[in-house]
Amino acid sequence: MVRTYKLALFISVIAIAALACSFGAEDSGSTGGGADILFEDDFSNPESGWDRFNDGEGYTDYENGTYKIGVYTDTLFYWANPYRNFNDVIIEVQAQKITGGDDMQYGIICRHEDVDNWYAMIISGDGYAAIRKRYQGSELEFITDWAQVSAINTGNAANNLRAECIGNQISLYVNGTLAVSVVDSDLTSGDAGLMAGTFEQTSTEVLFDNFVVRKP
Repeated sequence: MVRTYKLALFISVIAIAALACSFGAEDSGSTGGGADILFEDDFSNPESGWDRFNDGEGYTDYENGTYKIGVYTDTLFYWANPYRNFNDVIIEVQAQKITGGDDMQYGIICRHEDVDNWYAMIISGDGYAAIRKRYQGSELEFITDWAQVSAINTGNAANNLRAECIGNQISLYVNGTLAVSVVDSDLTSGDAGLMAGTFEQTSTEVLFDNFVVRKP
């Protein structure tokens, strides 16, 4: 399905607090990996600091050694953060849609200054990728068009996602292939995170694992 013309009808209902824990411009909250790792989480510890939220229409929480975002109504998205602070980063995660159709989105967040300012690098269940931005309380707008990417494993297959937020270059790689990239300098630092949401379909669930934030 051609997705370029899909209406961006999103309603954000999560009242995530502003970044509660500032650890400096380059937080070294890693769990013991290489010298380039700033933070990592395999989600085996449900007290590692990510949002745990449920309002009946969706939730974000740890589940069996992974992190799960579930959305149970149409045109809705949820996101979650570990409450850290970074400048330029490379963020990697393994992600898999496990329920619902392919008319949905999931991906990585970077430079999350607060609930009103962040980038999202996303893919859809039917093989498209895009970059979005929320800036100064605006809607979560597309700052690239949807791009069909053959490297994306569609449906309920797993994908390895890598977001690069370096200087004014914001890029998303999927399974080692550059999917989409844009130049934007409005946001320069902030938290990392994960997001998932629906378009016209009424539900989706996505599992995330092995989240790593590295120095470029």
